[in-house]
Amino acid sequence: MFNAMMRAEIWLQDTLDKPFGIEDLANHLGYSASQVRRQFRHCFNISPSAYREKRRLERAAVLLSLTSQNIAQIAICCGYTNHSSFSRAFQRRYQLSPREYRQAVSNMYLLNKPGKNFTTSIERSRPAQVVLMRLYQASDHIRGLGNTKYHANHLECLQAQLGTSTPAMVLPDLLTEKVKAIVEEPALNHTRTDIGLYIENRDTAEYLALPVTYRRVDIPSRYYAKTCFDNISQLSYVMSEMLVAIMDKRNRLNISGDAPQVLWQPHHIELRIPLSA
Repeated sequence: MFNAMMRAEIWLQDTLDKPFGIEDLANHLGYSASQVRRQFRHCFNISPSAYREKRRLERAAVLLSLTSQNIAQIAICCGYTNHSSFSRAFQRRYQLSPREYRQAVSNMYLLNKPGKNFTTSIERSRPAQVVLMRLYQASDHIRGLGNTKYHANHLECLQAQLGTSTPAMVLPDLLTEKVKAIVEEPALNHTRTDIGLYIENRDTAEYLALPVTYRRVDIPSRYYAKTCFDNISQLSYVMSEMLVAIMDKRNRLNISGDAPQVLWQPHHIELRIPLSA
């Protein structure tokens, strides 16, 4: 049943901007709504609807902190039908209005700029896919990152069909952590880390039957900020420098709020932050 609830959690994550309810989630999983509510709470210590609200507001906090989007746009992007309902929900969670939160966090960034030790560039990716397995633990607690065999665990029988691939990690909570938008006790917060393979030829994995713990995610062609570094232990610092660099030279592109990606290239590690117009 845990695998089903993991799929439920990922579905809630992927549909934050949609007006779906518990019945839609139950239909997606093939269970009754009462089963989903009971089992989801058992696995994550929170109801599905409260979990969705939490993730929507965390995404809003990221966008308020790191983009120039207006508050009405952010409300719609995070699944709220109007500015008022969004502001009330945000104030309940963070004890600040969206405008007050944006001002408080922007001041924090102005006072805490890191040094400029890495170079950040803006590039456009080609369409690709990632094949991912979700782990509920922080990346710095995972041993084997960057090792293709570890990233392809349980995919051995598909390696020939997958062709050329790059060890990858996707971090849904990294931006949220950076803007200090997580308000629960650590024991109640499930840090999410997705590991797997990045596949540039999207047709390669299109029709493969993946093990139940993996999922296939299409990545459209899009702009992203990129920084290269040498050791995964540098990730947090590199992320801080990238955010400041993006905000310093903000133009028509904003941080999208989508999860940052880490790719283990042959001669360096690459951190990518997705951008949007």
